Amino acid sequence: MVGSVIGIMLAAALAQAPVAQVHFERGQALFDEHDDTGEALALAALEFRQALALEPRLAAAVAYLGLIAAEDGHSAEAESDYRKALEMDPKCAEARVGLAWLHLRAARNREAIGELRRAVADRPEHRMARRELASALTQENSKPTAEMWREAVESWQTLVGLDGNDRDAHHALAKAYEQAGRWGEAERHYREVLRIGQTPEDSDVWVYSVHTNAAEMCEKQGKWGEAMREYEALIESEGAGAEEVHHARLRIERLRLVLPKGSR
Repeated sequence: MVGSVIGIMLAAALAQAPVAQVHFERGQALFDEHDDTGEALALAALEFRQALALEPRLAAAVAYLGLIAAEDGHSAEAESDYRKALEMDPKCAEARVGLAWLHLRAARNREAIGELRRAVADRPEHRMARRELASALTQENSKPTAEMWREAVESWQTLVGLDGNDRDAHHALAKAYEQAGRWGEAERHYREVLRIGQTPEDSDVWVYSVHTNAAEMCEKQGKWGEAMREYEALIESEGAGAEEVHHARLRIERLRLVLPKGSR
């Protein structure tokens, strides 16, 4: 009789775990897409609480509740959630990210980077941790050194390796390589941004403008014909402003002076 009861309990636990994960993933998606209205965050919190009702030791869900509390301006509550999550799982990357955000808001960049480095060391393929580490390392307030830029590039490369369609990681890599004077690599990643295109979720990168970035990288390499084609693509893009179009036309006219006849 006891054995049958234990068997029923185990079967129930196994059945609940996937359901808890479904609620957790819904909460993640809502958190990632939230805007200033707060509706998505409220729904995300409900999903995380449902996940925890089914799986009380789900540390990442507790950490996300902390992230939501922080978004609402409740820093003390957020920190309490992060500490609780780390007690459940010392390698909870979401909790480390949350603590890092608290440090950044207090201008404690060194401490923030320390938390994010630990998160990445514990979970090398955790996308949020990688993304936040690269961002923190290259913030102006962090006074990034060449070594810090290399560390950030490593994280962006990891993100691209995990998801070849991570447009923002490609864009960040392109900017980093451009800053380092690595024109060919910068061009390659700008072209990846163009390949992926504008995403419906956000407007942080106006993809049509990346034609100009790609064109400039081509110019740096003496690839005049390719540069002209990128400027022409910008002119034909929906959403390009009058000033951008004017600049592109000027560059095309100048490039025609250096481009050998018949080589385009």
